[in-house]
Amino acid sequence: MFIIITLFYLSLITIVGMVGWKLVSLRKLKLSLVEGAVEKELHSSLYQTLERACHAFRTVYLARAKAYAMDIFYIIAKKVLGWILRVTQKIQAKHGKWYDMVKGKGVVKKKGSVSFFLQDVAEYKKSLKEGE
Repeated sequence: MFIIITLFYLSLITIVGMVGWKLVSLRKLKLSLVEGAVEKELHSSLYQTLERACHAFRTVYLARAKAYAMDIFYIIAKKVLGWILRVTQKIQAKHGKWYDMVKGKGVVKKKGSVSFFLQDVAEYKKSLKEGE
């Protein structure tokens, strides 16, 4: 339902915009829609109203639409970056222990040949640091 209403308003705005654009283009070509005695009065009031409406639309509504679009962009960007941060922290917490064990920074508590090897690597790195 929301999509149908949005499409209706978009088509309505497009139609009104095209009529306004055609009136402005006729004015630039010095053509008129009405012939006769009331032409000048009608043209002046019609075009003044049209110009005021176009100016108000550009200054007020387009500025607001741009501000709302920027707000939505920043909200979405904040949510996406927050999600990426949480995912990377979870990955780092999960794989950080393995990384530290391989680098020789952590304490290896598991038993077996791999843990003995990692303990030897950790002790060797400590001896290198102490020797410097």
